[in-house]
Amino acid sequence: MKTRIAALLAAACFALPAHADWSDAVDAYNKGDYATAAREFRPFADSGQATAQYILGWIYQSGEGVKQDYVESAKWYQKAAEKGNVDAQYALGALFMAGNGVARDDAKAAEWFRKAADQGKAPAQYLVGYLLSRGEGVTKNEAEAATWYRKAADQGYVDAQYAYALALSSGAGVTKDDIEANVWLTKAAEQGHVESAYLLGWNFEKGVGALPDYAQAARWFQKAVDGGNIEAHYHLATLFRDGRGVARDEVKATALFSKAAAQGQPSTPVAIDDYIKAGRPDLAFPLADVWLTKTPDDVQLATLVAFTAINEARNDPAKYAALAKTYGDRSIALLEGDKRPASMPVAEWTEYRDRWLPQMYQRLGALAQKTGTTDEARKRLERATAIAPKDPYGWYLLGQTQFSEYEKLNAAAKPLEGAAKSEAVGKAFAKLDQVIDAYARAVGLTTGNEAARDLHDPLLKDLTGLYEFRNGTKKGLDDVIGKYRPK
Repeated sequence: MKTRIAALLAAACFALPAHADWSDAVDAYNKGDYATAAREFRPFADSGQATAQYILGWIYQSGEGVKQDYVESAKWYQKAAEKGNVDAQYALGALFMAGNGVARDDAKAAEWFRKAADQGKAPAQYLVGYLLSRGEGVTKNEAEAATWYRKAADQGYVDAQYAYALALSSGAGVTKDDIEANVWLTKAAEQGHVESAYLLGWNFEKGVGALPDYAQAARWFQKAVDGGNIEAHYHLATLFRDGRGVARDEVKATALFSKAAAQGQPSTPVAIDDYIKAGRPDLAFPLADVWLTKTPDDVQLATLVAFTAINEARNDPAKYAALAKTYGDRSIALLEGDKRPASMPVAEWTEYRDRWLPQMYQRLGALAQKTGTTDEARKRLERATAIAPKDPYGWYLLGQTQFSEYEKLNAAAKPLEGAAKSEAVGKAFAKLDQVIDAYARAVGLTTGNEAARDLHDPLLKDLTGLYEFRNGTKKGLDDVIGKYRPK
């Protein structure tokens, strides 16, 4: 803006008779003494000199050397615009578009932008196209919008080059032409337009308007990354992860994914899932941590990584058990807190929660069994059976945990004598009764279920042995089981 005004001042010098006050105003402006410049330009503006009026408008708009005053700015812009000053016409249009110093009025904005556009001012041509493309202040006309975008684009105006490329790629007001769209995206990207660089990367990766070229995709994605485009971070990461167009680089890929995750890039869960499917929990979990810090209510991702960590902990509990518990408790909190994703219908959410919440308690309970934390295992499995009382596997796992508790109580009773022994044996048998009840529930619920025979048959054998040991007979066992058979 200041460079533009400096050029106007130079031009105005030739249009005015020699005048010391004008030189003083120009000198003050060039020195950055805007308070003096405003005072010196004021007589010229009052006398109707359009350049001075425009400069006063800019000074009041910017608040340079004076108190910022959009109303005063609009007044001077209006005076200069009515005299045909193209920069004032554009500036006044911008005030009407934003509602600064004047009531917002897209129709008046379009009117003044059109006047400036007719004089060839590229930013005004772009904004005429912008308003026409949206029907704001004017009747919507995509074909005319594309014409104005092209006029500004031909002058090298980068936003217009991007807008014209989008029109070409979508066929909005012009014949759809992805090849030509890439030409204009390239022009804009070469001027540093970040979104254009990202779209070029996308088009080269997907083969839109060009043959797929991963090296070119990586090149443009990198430029977009350098400009801070978060989508480009994600896509460039996939190229480094897969070695497409660039040398495979796990470190660069994970760094880019992490930056994308930290900004909430919505495809991040896909990358996490890809790492899980590839057997790389070492890469999936740190990325999940970044994502869940940014989006802590993502119940689906939290549940996915929890189950993954539990599975890993089965093979390497020392490394993963604590992490599995942390992820599992997060998932449980979200499921029990009814953190339904906005995109998930209520009925689908109910089915999802009812399926995975008891499963999470079951698997965490089984893991606690494996790591020897029996009390935790029992509490988690009691919760699982309370939520899903018709799931036989929950009762089977709870029975296993209770049997471990029975064995400890029985072992503790053996060295005792007298009343202490009788009391301890009583506690052990009470626990064994709980085991029998849990196993009976599991056997009853799986009766007649061919898909559950692998659980039903061996468990019935174990249950029969325990019941006979506890009661001295098998009589009555079928009645116990019968209480839990499906009606």
